[in-house]
Amino acid sequence: MRIALVITELHPGGAEKCFVNLACYLHSRGHQVEVWQLWPDPPPERRQLTQQLDEQGVVWHSGGARSAGQFIRATRWLRGELIAFEPDVTQAFLFHANVATSLAHRRFPKRLSGRLFGGARVAQPERWRQRLQRWAAGPMEKLVCVSQSVAAHCHSVEKIPQDKLIVIPNGVELPATTTDNTVGWSSLGLPSDARRVLLFVGRLTEQKGIVDFMSRAVPDLLARLPEHHLVLMGDGEQSAQLRVTAQSLPFASRIHLVGWQPQAIEWMRAAELLVLPTRYEGMPNVILEAMSVAKPVVSFAVNGVRELLGNTDTADVQCVEPLDWPALVEALVALARDTSLQVRCGQANWSRAEQHFQLSDQLARYERLYECPKACHGSATCRSSMYTTWTTQ
Repeated sequence: MRIALVITELHPGGAEKCFVNLACYLHSRGHQVEVWQLWPDPPPERRQLTQQLDEQGVVWHSGGARSAGQFIRATRWLRGELIAFEPDVTQAFLFHANVATSLAHRRFPKRLSGRLFGGARVAQPERWRQRLQRWAAGPMEKLVCVSQSVAAHCHSVEKIPQDKLIVIPNGVELPATTTDNTVGWSSLGLPSDARRVLLFVGRLTEQKGIVDFMSRAVPDLLARLPEHHLVLMGDGEQSAQLRVTAQSLPFASRIHLVGWQPQAIEWMRAAELLVLPTRYEGMPNVILEAMSVAKPVVSFAVNGVRELLGNTDTADVQCVEPLDWPALVEALVALARDTSLQVRCGQANWSRAEQHFQLSDQLARYERLYECPKACHGSATCRSSMYTTWTTQ
């Protein structure tokens, strides 16, 4: 098959890693795959994903859109690119790519009958995004949702028909070992005696809730855990604000903003646990990565988190109700003070990743989806629908 994959950007991130893994998997399976991003090329220090595509021989293209005002121009560019490629299947990832690809697809010549699929990675909170996503889903054969809760949101809030929705979760490649590595936190600017670390990994944006976490949880948290340091790994629009906030807090010497790091999973190995005070998600890849190295997490129980951790006693330890900051602190303190509980949660997380979220299994589901004829979808024997079709809960 000729498969076109479209995404907003190729800067390293959870959704972007999943996207590149899919491109490389489909290429390895003998399909003719090309990749389009709406944004410009990533800067040299952020080209890990484009380098992965290059190494696997997957051709990729950049639309050069640097702002919302350039969106229409990028959509026209995408339309011309896809018409020239003549894909059998087009798969869009992320909101802006969904809208651009749907708009481009609606203006295809009649001779092109390629199939269009979209991707819903989060439950969109803004109404204007919800309306645009519903419009974008119109010509799509399926909207691939990353979790059951995202699919429920798409159906109940965005009013996307149930028969357009299918769930393919994120997956993770399990490393050969989960043993803690020997990286030294001092290389990131921490004191030489900093050995007990609580770690946040993610973009420093409003979605991740990190500003509220700093003001509502961190002072109490570090007061009750005098041996621990807090490391915030990532960058984003709130970086400057967070640095000012951190400097104003008690225990500021134990709060460290270390910027974006290319091998975050290696630092997860060295941390005691991962914290994710996020406001909304789809199925956070960062939690999957922590699970893959047998680390416990503490997170608000937003979309997809419960599906990752399961309905177990260890999940109850690691999940708290959204925006319940005192409960988040209590969960973090309880885990940080009990190393045996850390081990039990970490082992349970690794087992769930192994049983339910193997990367190869999830990528194979996309291929089955593309290979099945449209008329087959939803039937009892449909290979693409098996284990993934969404139904109301």
